[in-house]
Amino acid sequence: MDQHFQANSIGLRDARSAYPLIYLHDPSITLEEWLRFARRRCSQAPERTGLIAIRDRRGLIHAVFGYRVDIDLRARKRLCLNNLVVARMPGSQIDDAVIASANDLSARLACQTISLEQPFSRRTGVPGACPTPYDLAASRANFIPSTRRH
Repeated sequence: MDQHFQANSIGLRDARSAYPLIYLHDPSITLEEWLRFARRRCSQAPERTGLIAIRDRRGLIHAVFGYRVDIDLRARKRLCLNNLVVARMPGSQIDDAVIASANDLSARLACQTISLEQPFSRRTGVPGACPTPYDLAASRANFIPSTRRH
């Protein structure tokens, strides 16, 4: 991963420190709602589901995403990324860090494919409050699939 950013799993203890980014993404989400979401996501087995935060050298969180391990139509393990929130910055370093962390997590969990869930309805024509999943999918959609066969 880029030397400027580190990806780490976050637990309930760390979830509070991610809230400022969540609030910037959608101010209607209260701290209590975020912590309830994080509690549900983090209370399950980390080899199946969890939250990842991308931090800079100072410890500031620039991106958060959830993940879960699922299966695809061919019964292969698939890493599903969701609830992606990214602080927009000039350049592509943060996007590259998200992609690198997803690839590392996929390899660690022995997943053969990666999917990025887009939570916003396209029927409305305009993405929700945060367009970052669209930006990442459009500009950097090439996650590197694992070549492992199980």
